Amino acid sequence: MFTDIHSHILHNIDDGPEIFEQSVELLNKSIQNGVQNIIATPHFYASRHSLNDRLQKTEERYKELIDHISKNNIDVSILKGFEVRYFDGISHSDSLLELSINRSGVLLLELEPSPITEKIVDEILNMNYCGYSIILAHIERYIKVPGFKHIKNLIAEGEVISQCNASSFISGFLQRGTFKLLKENMISIIASDMHSVDDRPPRLKEAYEIVERKFGLNVKNKLIFKAEEIFNSCLEK
Repeated sequence: MFTDIHSHILHNIDDGPEIFEQSVELLNKSIQNGVQNIIATPHFYASRHSLNDRLQKTEERYKELIDHISKNNIDVSILKGFEVRYFDGISHSDSLLELSINRSGVLLLELEPSPITEKIVDEILNMNYCGYSIILAHIERYIKVPGFKHIKNLIAEGEVISQCNASSFISGFLQRGTFKLLKENMISIIASDMHSVDDRPPRLKEAYEIVERKFGLNVKNKLIFKAEEIFNSCLEK
């Protein structure tokens, strides 16, 4: 069974499902794909979102899905967090605990599609110093971004955990770079980053099959275990 730490499964909150029924479809599709643990991570952009409104809406949508799971005796566990877009001064923000997964201090961080500077690196290190564990979302998207070497250094030094999207292992122009990152031990976790059943569905099973075929069972199991480990660490907080 798999753990999915990056998903847009909550409805009517970002570019994920528009209605509750579509959220349920994504849930069912995930379970069919072998997923037992899910972290709901709607987008948070400090430049456009009110923190209190975002927290309230996320909690409402999360409770709706949890109620559905409970009423239908569905064997799946779900936590809530956010996919937080980097912003200037993020390491000094009072909102980080609220935005972390299950208020655990584990934060899914999305970088901007712009050069990765030493200032960004310093902000990440400052968050670490304050006790936060940073997961960098879909790092394969930044391979060609100037300064990506800084990210690779952070990963190599154990300062951050890296997440890659399942779809990048399966097809598309990012596939080759994704394989290279995994070969270099630059990827810690595979997640779906699912948005909809039709457009961006959960495909963890297919991605793991490709990993096993190209890199071996040990690498596959290591990725599966790390995602589960992260989920369990957030449960314990």
